[in-house]
Amino acid sequence: GGFFMHARGGLQTDYMGREWMDNVTAGIDEGCKRGMYAWGYDENGWPSGFGSGVVNGMGERYQQKYLRWEWVDQAVETPRTIACVPHGGRVMHFYYEVNPFYVDLLDPEVTREFLRCTHERYRDELGTAFRDMAGFFTDEPQVSRNGIPWSLLLPDAYRERYGEELSALLPGLFREEGEWKRTRFRFWQLVRDMFADHFMKQLYDWCEENGVLLTG
Repeated sequence: GGFFMHARGGLQTDYMGREWMDNVTAGIDEGCKRGMYAWGYDENGWPSGFGSGVVNGMGERYQQKYLRWEWVDQAVETPRTIACVPHGGRVMHFYYEVNPFYVDLLDPEVTREFLRCTHERYRDELGTAFRDMAGFFTDEPQVSRNGIPWSLLLPDAYRERYGEELSALLPGLFREEGEWKRTRFRFWQLVRDMFADHFMKQLYDWCEENGVLLTG
């Protein structure tokens, strides 16, 4: 069998520091001696993707977002406004809320930074020991755990995929009226594909190119 070298609660060693890398190297060496597969764990805790705070620490673009809405009497404009949609004499104000503690896994730049600060550091700092590591374990990456996910890339991606503006269709994500079933199917299909292509496929491609496996 094998084992995952996993940062858990109570960790005293500096995560990804010199001593950490020395300990990982020792684990890989011992695995080789015992005929066991040593796997790198790709996060300090979970869910995977935030690089122990490095990636979400790069600013709001990189942080996880959720789609929210509220009734207003007239159109408003805030730094996080997505759209104002007239509806029955009032206005539905759509905006996004930010979770600063996690990241937007629909944005490929987020994944590139995650790979840079985690996987590439393992590769570069472990040296020859990296070749003896079986691969990486990724753990519970989350598109959402608190409502409908949002990404700054979604409006352009929706337009490119379906040839129509997402902003005018946003009420259908919350209210069962008009072509709401069509809107929801298209929206969630796009979210799924963006997550698969921009996060999971990038991890897979990186591991494939660097001669290690990916599991999770």
